[in-house]
Amino acid sequence: MTWRVRRYVFVGVLILFIIVVGSITYYYVSTPPTTRQRVVVYAYNDRITGIDPSIEDDTGLVIIGLVYEQLLRYNPLTNKLEPVLAVAWNSSEDGTEWVFRLREGVVFHDGTPLNATAVKLSIERARDVYRETGRGAGYIWEAVTDVEVVDEYTIKIKLEYPQRLDLLVAATYAAYIFSPKALSSSGASSYLDKKLESWFNSGNEAGSGPYTIEYYRPDSEVRLKKFDKWWGWSLVNNTRAPDYVIVKILPDPQSQYNGLISGEIDIASSVPRDYVSLLLSKGFKVHNLTSYHNYLLFFNVRRYPTNITEFRKAIACSLNLEEAVKLAMKGFGLRGSGIVPHGFPGFTEGLYYECGLSEAMQYLNESGVQLPVRIELLYQVDYEETRIFAEMLQSRLKDLNIDLVLNPQPWSQLKEIAKGVWENPDESPHLVIADWWPTIPSPYDYLYTMFHSDSKEWNFAGYEDEEFEELIDRAWELEGTNYSEALNLYKEAQVKLFNEAVGINLWDEVRPFIHNARVELPDECMNPLYMYVIYFQYVRVGT
Repeated sequence: MTWRVRRYVFVGVLILFIIVVGSITYYYVSTPPTTRQRVVVYAYNDRITGIDPSIEDDTGLVIIGLVYEQLLRYNPLTNKLEPVLAVAWNSSEDGTEWVFRLREGVVFHDGTPLNATAVKLSIERARDVYRETGRGAGYIWEAVTDVEVVDEYTIKIKLEYPQRLDLLVAATYAAYIFSPKALSSSGASSYLDKKLESWFNSGNEAGSGPYTIEYYRPDSEVRLKKFDKWWGWSLVNNTRAPDYVIVKILPDPQSQYNGLISGEIDIASSVPRDYVSLLLSKGFKVHNLTSYHNYLLFFNVRRYPTNITEFRKAIACSLNLEEAVKLAMKGFGLRGSGIVPHGFPGFTEGLYYECGLSEAMQYLNESGVQLPVRIELLYQVDYEETRIFAEMLQSRLKDLNIDLVLNPQPWSQLKEIAKGVWENPDESPHLVIADWWPTIPSPYDYLYTMFHSDSKEWNFAGYEDEEFEELIDRAWELEGTNYSEALNLYKEAQVKLFNEAVGINLWDEVRPFIHNARVELPDECMNPLYMYVIYFQYVRVGT
């Protein structure tokens, strides 16, 4: 190759180099850098039982609460109802007719606009599935006789009797609105067709909330993606909300701890309570949520000897709930007072037993029960706190010459055994520990569900009392016209349960959510109604 040829080659390579470098420089100058995706990994402690917005009444709320929306939402920080899919509402003077004006411009994840037809479909499906099968929490719509589409953005709901329907449409179950397009997408012939339920529970959804479902494995992982067209982003004004939320199913508290330490988890819902201080010393943060989740001790009032009021009071006096919270909950709880938890409408201070073993012995003498006596306690096997409490109670009752036999069972078995109190009371346990969180922001949710004779699914005491039932039923009706008087009646009903020692609220849970420093959990993102639901649209994430 001649010198001249080599020079041309060199010049050509140089020109090519300049063009390439110039192109790269122009690209980086003219093209803004891509924003790094904000991803949050949240460790949850239980398998997702279903995500059908009309029927699911268990752990699926962790997902449903982000994907779907109600007409209104109860804000526990202000104790007020706030607009969500409805922006205005009013009722007739007698509380039997309610009108809701819907928010305009809302679209479901499938692109369908929100309208009154979608609201009518969603309410009627939840109601009618419950009426036909008894499944779900559609009982909240029991009084609904007609759902009328007034116009595209107005719905009128007529009731058989007065109700605080504004509370019901804010329920944590059975009040979610879904897109009518779900019927055609699922191939369902009607909203009662089981194809629709199967479609939902296969990981499909038709919500309007801030996140969509991208991946669904209910026993291991659910991935949620930010819905950019959500109507609420401008109101939330949170530019640091997660783009993706990964919900990891980790039932073992130790695994959640390990995940935090390794950096694989950003937020843990259920680390061992003993480890909280250790994690804080390592630089992690904690949000202690005072929840409406409480643990109750039910007395079988239909079987000897717990059918004797004085015997029940003897057991009540043997309890030291301050000590129980300290030992069983490691301090992450509040001693129960009445049935309704702290901070919830209808909470009543002072309804706890301040007596000891000497008073307990006095009640035992008055009961006429011959000692020693053997009784049985049923509790959930995978709850460490109930195991600790059960063993503590067993030790206390020994001092009264009462032999407490412990019967730990998984939840599915516990429920079946406990509700047998109505059919076979003499074969059902004397004592049952169960936990509860509310569906609607009303004391009726606790008092009716767990102590009304019409609620045989959850009334583990077998309690049946006409005076009590008249009190809470009357209060429920009054909520629609005289709310303050309704709360007085709910208090009176709780005093009655307390005086008869039918059931004892052991503690209201304070749940520590541990998270790393790149995540901020403001109060708005936490949900004491069902404490595991985190409203990630309010969570702020560092890059």
